[in-house]
Amino acid sequence: MTSRVRTIAILAAFLAATIVGGGAARAQVAVAEAGNFIGEWTINLDSPQGPFALTLKLADKEGKVEGELSSEIAPPQTVTDISKSDADLVLKYIGNFQGQSFDAKITLTPDGDKNVKVLFDVMSGQFLMNGTGVKK
Repeated sequence: MTSRVRTIAILAAFLAATIVGGGAARAQVAVAEAGNFIGEWTINLDSPQGPFALTLKLADKEGKVEGELSSEIAPPQTVTDISKSDADLVLKYIGNFQGQSFDAKITLTPDGDKNVKVLFDVMSGQFLMNGTGVKK
């Protein structure tokens, strides 16, 4: 296996574990506060190992916003720790990779009505990926 293929495989496993890991419920934004964030998004992230795509669904769950992350390599992950920071929507959850838990945070910054800028932060800045999101 080449070094690039091995690196991509490690990144894919890491991201799959991030999505599969369980999350603890904390803050939850009211649907009325979420505005244009509600709906289904295609998230495209850039990393040193190459691009990675996620689907993010943000929906009304009893008046609060609930998220569901999924990808081609991992089952859906529910995210309920969702807050606002100025105009940004911030999703937080705890992932698990090979028995080691870690904090993950996804920040969505509006970039028009159907676009967002995305920052995927693992372990408070130890691993960062930037990207974009497009509302379906």
